[in-house]
Amino acid sequence: MIILLIVLILICFKYKKIERVNLIFFAGFVAISIIDFFCYFYFEMTKISTDKFYVIGMFFMFLLYLIYYYKLLYLAALRKIQSVLILLFVVNGLMMFGIESNLFENFSFNTFYVNILLLTFSIILFLYQTFNSDKIFEIKNYLPFWISVGSLLFYIGIIPILYFRNKVSYDIYFFFLFLLNLVNNGVIIFGLLLNKPDATKPETYG
Repeated sequence: MIILLIVLILICFKYKKIERVNLIFFAGFVAISIIDFFCYFYFEMTKISTDKFYVIGMFFMFLLYLIYYYKLLYLAALRKIQSVLILLFVVNGLMMFGIESNLFENFSFNTFYVNILLLTFSIILFLYQTFNSDKIFEIKNYLPFWISVGSLLFYIGIIPILYFRNKVSYDIYFFFLFLLNLVNNGVIIFGLLLNKPDATKPETYG
């Protein structure tokens, strides 16, 4: 929780230096962090399942992340692909809502895996665009790159952890989950510290 608080503090202090488009990502990041804090204390006090809060929070978080990458993409072909990914995300959410009657009562890992896949594709599109542009020369100062690296490491890494969650002890499960969060937040902190918006002459986001 401490490193997460450091990220939130850095976001506040560097608010003016964070390009507007990045605030879309941090809106989702902060929202799910607040829900995480809330659910922890809510469960400790009531012992009532908090899955419904996570289901709603995760939906809006992934939606914001997908919109974030849509905004970052300026190549027409990539934007069209990203639009399809967002559409698939919405359709998947509606389908799961129709198929799983208890969607808000139990966290759906199948939906989560699909969302991770869509987000991963979005990141790949962004990285493809970035590595084929002038931004590659100032990559270390480009915050979206570090956000993407952190997200990619976290969400790809979390798949095997969740898959084996019932086959390992809770201590091992939460230890690796903690490590992934540490790496993800650490990379974002690194990106925030190195961020220089003017260094990359960003495109006009729309």
